Amino acid sequence: MSDAKNPLAKLDRQELLWLTGILKDACRERLEKNVVSQAFEERLYARGPVKGRLDPRPFLKIWEPRYRKFLDVATELYTQLEAEDAKTVAESLRAKFEAPAAVERRAPSVARPATRRRQRA
Repeated sequence: MSDAKNPLAKLDRQELLWLTGILKDACRERLEKNVVSQAFEERLYARGPVKGRLDPRPFLKIWEPRYRKFLDVATELYTQLEAEDAKTVAESLRAKFEAPAAVERRAPSVARPATRRRQRA
């Protein structure tokens, strides 16, 4: 996909990190909700089928592996972006504190004598 058509090209690195964090949290919440719903439905149907209500358990079980997969992918994306961000920060700090070899140190120019200001009485 070209950059002009890629909607993610509108975001900078920090915004991508936030977006993947939101995605990761949403996937985790959805998976947790699915697991809780499955447990609820199992307890409800342990008493017997509910009249006039379709059994949602098969549908919930179909989506659980998908939610787990989405959470894994979102977590991996977030981790990669965090690692890239940490790598960029480390490289910039390393470059900042390393003295470049091409810079020459010069002796200070001839010092000017200190001038005194007139003291007013």
